[in-house]
Amino acid sequence: MRNNETKGATIEALDVMIQNVAQGVSGFWVEDYEGCGNPKIFPEFEEGLKRGRLVQKEHYLCPWNTAVLYGKGYGNINTGCYYSCSIDKARFLPEKMIKDVFVRFRKRLLQGSYDYKEDVLPLLTSNEINYIENEIKKAKRSEERKHNEERNARLKKAAALIDQYPNEEFLLAAYYGEKDYISDENGIVFFDPDSQKDVVGAEKMSYDEYLSVQLASLRHDYRSGFANGFFNYLLEFKGQIEKIRAKHICFKRIFISGIYPDGAMFDGKEDHVWMDKTGFEELNVGDSVSFSADVYRYIKTGNGKLIDYGLRNPTGIKKIEEYQLPSDDELRMQMIGK
Repeated sequence: MRNNETKGATIEALDVMIQNVAQGVSGFWVEDYEGCGNPKIFPEFEEGLKRGRLVQKEHYLCPWNTAVLYGKGYGNINTGCYYSCSIDKARFLPEKMIKDVFVRFRKRLLQGSYDYKEDVLPLLTSNEINYIENEIKKAKRSEERKHNEERNARLKKAAALIDQYPNEEFLLAAYYGEKDYISDENGIVFFDPDSQKDVVGAEKMSYDEYLSVQLASLRHDYRSGFANGFFNYLLEFKGQIEKIRAKHICFKRIFISGIYPDGAMFDGKEDHVWMDKTGFEELNVGDSVSFSADVYRYIKTGNGKLIDYGLRNPTGIKKIEEYQLPSDDELRMQMIGK
């Protein structure tokens, strides 16, 4: 009885899909910006996409299940469509072929062809399978052509920098002018032209000059503990004041407490950190404090122009009791344990 009800619901959905075949294919669910449901065919799916809640249409079986489309030996009809889905391949089909697949699936469903799922015949014809495979190859060639054209355009624009940094040709070919960044053991390079606006000292640089400073900074020491603030969440800083000048103060060491996107906590430290004195005026040498602050990038000079990271705009400044910071060995062991 239950199977008959879900089959009926599937038939109703298929009828809507057939009537709206010009809008492409659709599955039966969406949730939080993902899923297979097509809101152009089923407007109710828009709610799930916008509000991040599950919207699912009752159905007996989905025509885009890999085992349904390609038959026995392809996919697993019993694991559900999430683990055995070929809707992305079905999207290559033209309107008439999509309609043919819908009508064929509807007929087989009514005939009971899917009552016993152990031996399922392919829903797609050999002609449809070949069409999909040819379209996939064409799309791949088109994507490769587009990729090469974009890469060559970046190489042309970055020619002067490549002459200056021939070992970084791969990076410049891949990222020059892109809203992206790379981060590895050698350092961090922000390629997004807009990122330059927030770098103190880079205000009047050209884009090439800005990249040049970052490339020159690779494999140089930088305050990686503070740099974590660009990719993770820094909770708190603690430090002991070592020096006080007219407009600045220096912390002997700043202890960093943060959290990774997955919720895991981490600690770090930076030595001899200078900050603007604003907010710390009432404190003295030897005082220990905790506070929050913004991480920023700046261009330091002295041994050429290099990118480094500092703290500014402190908030929540509180004097605290003197405390013992983790040793370098303890911090290294903590990182090994991640």
